[in-house]
Amino acid sequence: MAFIPTISACLNGCTGITINDTTGFYNSVTNIYGWNDGSTLWKTALGGDPHVVAATISISLNGGAATPINVLNKVQESVFPEFQLYQYTPVDSTVSTFTLADGYYDIVYTITDEAGLTYTTDTTFVVFCNVACCVSKLAARVADELCNNCDSEAYNDFLIADGMLQALKATAESLGTQEFTKLLNKLQKLCNQTSAGGCGCGCS
Repeated sequence: MAFIPTISACLNGCTGITINDTTGFYNSVTNIYGWNDGSTLWKTALGGDPHVVAATISISLNGGAATPINVLNKVQESVFPEFQLYQYTPVDSTVSTFTLADGYYDIVYTITDEAGLTYTTDTTFVVFCNVACCVSKLAARVADELCNNCDSEAYNDFLIADGMLQALKATAESLGTQEFTKLLNKLQKLCNQTSAGGCGCGCS
């Protein structure tokens, strides 16, 4: 049987992405492609051959360049069927964390064994924290204007932005990165044209 790795990704408060190895342990009935068997792949040389000698995670935003990150130690030191491979947290030049950029993140997990064979899996993870923050700010602005007995100038902006956000969420689940990017760009443009734009809001 061949070894087939799997991964998952989840959002960590809009400031990071947690990437887990979800391959699980080999089982002749329930998981014939899992870790730690002579017919698949051992995590260390202690188990025998074939075994892992290199493992990397590569992350790119919106189709940009990606730099491989060494996660071999994470693989070899793990003791659970599912384990954390990497916590992606963007930092600026002062090494301060900040909100993830909106867009789609391509995540590639590559494993190499002692014979030079590679095993690869990938996933695409979408983030829209900043535009969601913008829509929330517009909603708050509408409520504030109505509470002060004002005609809400932000109401139409909010209706359009919220509709686009709901469409963005649906697109992220079904239509792929190209349509997601088109809608995201339109919503970002709308947010930048309103007083809720340029969010930098630190929503988390």
